[in-house]
Amino acid sequence: MRLPLPRLIAMLLATGVTLLVAAILLSAIPAHATERSMDGWRYTSHPSPASTGRVVELYVDRDFSDYERERMLSAMRQWNYVLNGFVQFRARLLPGDPQPTMLAQIRRSGGWVIARVDSRHSVAQQGEGAHALAVTTGNRGGFVYVISDRIGNRDLTGVIMHEFGHVLGAGHDGYGLMAPVYNAAMGRCIDQDAVALVARAQRLPMNSLNWCEGPAQQGRPPLPMAQATDYRTPMATRQR
Repeated sequence: MRLPLPRLIAMLLATGVTLLVAAILLSAIPAHATERSMDGWRYTSHPSPASTGRVVELYVDRDFSDYERERMLSAMRQWNYVLNGFVQFRARLLPGDPQPTMLAQIRRSGGWVIARVDSRHSVAQQGEGAHALAVTTGNRGGFVYVISDRIGNRDLTGVIMHEFGHVLGAGHDGYGLMAPVYNAAMGRCIDQDAVALVARAQRLPMNSLNWCEGPAQQGRPPLPMAQATDYRTPMATRQR
């Protein structure tokens, strides 16, 4: 039996209050004022629009640890700062054992489920997902599968920021956060190229958004030689 949407939302609100409150509080803090040092790289600060824009609901799997949820909140907070009020991510916890009907309702309503899986999951064994750290499936609602046993010591914030770019409609580009191959240096903030992809997909005014930039190469964080081997590690790919 399919749950009525108001009842579903009320239940999810009740189960995700803690994460939701934390997300709202964190999203109000400027990313460049709170994130770890980025060697001189920081976010721009353009005026926010007078009214708030569209909300993208995220439903986080309870199987993630507190640390992993904190990394997701960091990724969400940076995207919220970049999107500058035109679009906003809002997060809450899934119930402990969500039923298929509930997951289908979330997707139909435009929400995204952030699911913790391992390499035994079917999505991690087919196509480019066989070599990915995470996989995003769907359009205007769907799933972000984090393949937990492949993350290792890689920065989960960067992986999730890349996937949220896909959630927002961005494809891959040749450099930066949205490159198809994971690199720790490229994933530490949301560069101008990534923002441009999202701006086109969401039809947002680029000059009213924010992005990461620095003194040496505008919009593109430099790649330290020590991180070069990370280019051989596949990043998640967009699958529909």
